[in-house]
Amino acid sequence: MNNPLITVIVPVYKVEQYLERCVNSIINQTYKNLEIILVDDGSPDNCGQMCDDFAKQDSRIRVIHKENGGLSSARNAGLDVMTGEYVGFVDSDDWIEEDTYALLYQNMCEENADISCGGIATHSGSKLLSCFNPNLQETFTFDRKEATRELINNRIITNSVCDKLYNAKIFQNLRFKNGVLYEDFQIQYRCLALADRVTYTAQTCYYYFVAPNSISRGTFTKKQMDFLTNSLERMEFYKEYDPDCLPACMSAHLDICFSLVGKAYGTLLWNEVRSELTKQICQPLTKEVEDALSKKIRFKRRLFQYSPFLFVAFARIYQFLQK
Repeated sequence: MNNPLITVIVPVYKVEQYLERCVNSIINQTYKNLEIILVDDGSPDNCGQMCDDFAKQDSRIRVIHKENGGLSSARNAGLDVMTGEYVGFVDSDDWIEEDTYALLYQNMCEENADISCGGIATHSGSKLLSCFNPNLQETFTFDRKEATRELINNRIITNSVCDKLYNAKIFQNLRFKNGVLYEDFQIQYRCLALADRVTYTAQTCYYYFVAPNSISRGTFTKKQMDFLTNSLERMEFYKEYDPDCLPACMSAHLDICFSLVGKAYGTLLWNEVRSELTKQICQPLTKEVEDALSKKIRFKRRLFQYSPFLFVAFARIYQFLQK
């Protein structure tokens, strides 16, 4: 196993109090042959100067200063100048285990994979809140179609780009879509379509930071409807790429719609988005798709069709009982 260059792209915006933790977790990786690209996305605080100071301390760090354009724009700026054979992404308020890239690269080599996935955990900074997959002994390797199904089902492979290491060729002609929320969801299925094999370990590699004041349910905004748009685009993609995925894709699409209903109902925007969400949830389905839906999804759909109010009330009671 050789020692190729791995590029790590870090978009930076208004994260003064978290940036040092993030960058140190990358600098201190046991895998040393790294190109660390810090993209100052027009941050109005001291992040830009902090990035320059980090670059003075470690020759592996490159800094890009640009006008604010959002997360996708910052990641794309890093992709445009990267020189590594492999690439990973870390958000600047999160952090990674010190052996993350050594582990992901080793698994990639052993399994001859184009994408290597690790475990992801949600953390408050002082305590672990949850793990996406708590069985740390699990390892899997999938071919392209198997990986696609796991991504759609959101069971093993997540939609996040941050818990993964990619062969750089994946991004040769692929970029994040600017100006949308849920940009990881929008690009991840396209990445998998370009990968022959995908490997996964449940060993925790990436820590997604949830600030104490962001744990509660946030205010619904019209921008969150990007999730619906991205889901519709994914279904259009699979109509051409792999029609066999459509039943599972529709099931996931309905779950996204249910989630948006739960967030939007009772807000000032509910009347504005209700028609589109109702159209998506109540649309006629083919027998093949209907048969593929789980009992849980069928129940949700019928309850919503009967009464959106009862659907939301039931969903909130269920969530409360799960706490």
